[in-house]
Amino acid sequence: MSIPPTPAPPLQETPSEKRFAKNVLWNWAGVVVSLFTGFVLSPLIIRHAGADGYGIWALSFALVDYYWFLDFGFRSATVKYVAHYAATGEAERIGEVLSTSLVYAGGFAAVIVLVVGTFLPRIVGFFQVAPAYRFTFTVLLSLITLSWCTGAVLGLFQISLEAVQRFDITNRIAVGTTAVRAIAQAALLFGGFGLIPLGAATIGSQVLGYVLNFVWFRKLFGRVRISPRLASRAMLKQLGGFGIHSFFVTISTQLQNQSAPILIGHFLPAAFTGFYNLPMRLVQYTAEFVGRIAVVTNASAAALAAKEQAAALKQLGIYANRYSLVIFLPMAILLGVQGEQFLVLWVGPAVAHYSAQVLPILLAGYVIAVVGQLSSGMLLIGMGRHQGYARGMVTETVLGFVLLPLVIPRWGIVGAAWVGALLMIANRGCYLAFLTSQALRLVIWEYAAQVYVRPLLSAIPAAAISVALKRSVLPGTSWVQIALAAAVAGLSYYPVALFFAIDGEHRRAVFSAVRRRLAG
Repeated sequence: MSIPPTPAPPLQETPSEKRFAKNVLWNWAGVVVSLFTGFVLSPLIIRHAGADGYGIWALSFALVDYYWFLDFGFRSATVKYVAHYAATGEAERIGEVLSTSLVYAGGFAAVIVLVVGTFLPRIVGFFQVAPAYRFTFTVLLSLITLSWCTGAVLGLFQISLEAVQRFDITNRIAVGTTAVRAIAQAALLFGGFGLIPLGAATIGSQVLGYVLNFVWFRKLFGRVRISPRLASRAMLKQLGGFGIHSFFVTISTQLQNQSAPILIGHFLPAAFTGFYNLPMRLVQYTAEFVGRIAVVTNASAAALAAKEQAAALKQLGIYANRYSLVIFLPMAILLGVQGEQFLVLWVGPAVAHYSAQVLPILLAGYVIAVVGQLSSGMLLIGMGRHQGYARGMVTETVLGFVLLPLVIPRWGIVGAAWVGALLMIANRGCYLAFLTSQALRLVIWEYAAQVYVRPLLSAIPAAAISVALKRSVLPGTSWVQIALAAAVAGLSYYPVALFFAIDGEHRRAVFSAVRRRLAG
């Protein structure tokens, strides 16, 4: 059945710095809500379900991420070509892209439901799950699987909105559905309900988001026809040719994020999955602020590449990464100095005893590799020059699978953290920087210096002040002290970075925007 044509679809304009900044701000709004709800709900789940219950909860979501094995990069290819054809004004080609992607997504979603339904008892038996939690684990995994498969199909409408840089729409929806989910989960936890109703509430909010994104897609892409009859082998080949490399990137990222928790759950009691998952999620939640810059970078790079604007791409590659570091470093300083005290206040000393050993190791890896070069990966994907990036990610994943089973039984979650951090620094910190400098036609040392030197030098005074205050008046024994430490880290870093790490033209734009706001 076809979608009838109505108004003309939006065509992608050349990304401007102002528009880029607005899209990032909308993405941050979604991150703030997710960060807040995750911060509030994680200790609630631990308190009401226990460490084993939280481990089961984390393990269920970690397993589902492996379903991206069957995506083969079609989601990233859809973003690339929807952005490309929107920039060139080819509405018919957008319809062909989406029709082909929807047919493929429906097929691999059906395969996942069939495979999981067949092998579910064996999957549950692979892990050291206490008998009291086996039924809960089974039901949770089934529910989350169905939700993921629904999102694999309907989520294509959301990423189409993001491809034409309507992050304002997608993030309004994300904020609303996250708030609904958080309220429902908190009510269920305080009402004494278990993990299964909690999972049902999570899935209900996700489905609501899929529906709302589809409604907005219909409003904005009215002239784009979608029908199974428009799907074609030629477009399938085109999407697959681009997507196979981004598939390896996506799968490798998922495996890197989830292989340690999965293998910890196999070799150690389930509670240790939670002990490792908490600091990993804490770092990932805070890194999401810069991850949203990378999402916008992907769509912007695709539009710039379509119009062959090499100079703008070079600026995008340098500044997106540098400013990601500028934004993240005060949070890194706070977690590096007050991380153990933060965890004690957040989840209690018993859990913090284990999690605090992992936090600084993961944090170092994220600062150098993930934050410093995350936009580089998305830039290469947007440019269609991500083959080497894919090979590096696969190599990192394979080495992780070889080393983690050797390290975890002997050195536990601390050994797992060291393996992950060192591999990500070698690949995503060093090799990816080399690939990006080649794509932008820069010398590697020049590119690395422009990204890293100014943000890191700007952080020295803030780090010194934070350490001195922790040893004296702000030891981090209360949330008020943690909040004050966060304020000190930001106030002692951002003014220095504004004049030392931010480009003069961009700094003047910031001042101009502030003056306009104050005048208004």
